[in-house]
Amino acid sequence: MSISISDYPVHLQDGLKLNRECLKSQGSQNEDQKVFHRDYLEVSQLSKNREMLIDKIKHTVMQSATSFSDTRAGILKEVREEKGQYGYSDVVNACGMSYARLYSEIEQRHENEQEQYYKADGTLLTMKEEIEWLDMQYEQEVAWQKSCARIAVQGQFFQGNIPEMPTKEMEELEDSFYQAKDAYMKLYRESRQAGRPLAMQNYMFGNSRMYEVLNRLGNLQERVE
Repeated sequence: MSISISDYPVHLQDGLKLNRECLKSQGSQNEDQKVFHRDYLEVSQLSKNREMLIDKIKHTVMQSATSFSDTRAGILKEVREEKGQYGYSDVVNACGMSYARLYSEIEQRHENEQEQYYKADGTLLTMKEEIEWLDMQYEQEVAWQKSCARIAVQGQFFQGNIPEMPTKEMEELEDSFYQAKDAYMKLYRESRQAGRPLAMQNYMFGNSRMYEVLNRLGNLQERVE
């Protein structure tokens, strides 16, 4: 007996019959297996893509323009809660402390050289770029603090509350902020080496007369919060 399947002759022994339904069933099973295999690969790829996306999101650093000021404000809030108030010396210390704290976060993030971090646009972010961003944030903070102090001092002078413009003290103000930055970075490295947490200090940068003038401005707490 001879039949044809897909144009190919098949010879059956006498007395045997071809179970066409069985052949159809086997063909259907093979097709189902192919579909299942294809779907499995697609799901696996989607799962892999999802894991990669989640990992990239975890390693994306959002460089906010308010990160530094938010950190400094948080430190001053702690100082006020502890002391009941704070002066301009605390502001200078808080800025130096903020720089060191943010620097430590950057350094810890990049300790594992196998891990990569990304900017918001998806491009690679290096530690050098993060430090450059932090330096820029600090420069902007110093410029803002100087501008606010200068405006406040001028107002006090024109109102007759102070006899003269403290020009020398205003010139020393910028140096005080950068001295604070250097002092807290030195403290951070020493603390890390000794295994101690970085803590706020009562360093005095600049001369006391500068702080006396700034502390008499009256609206200091409202401005720096």
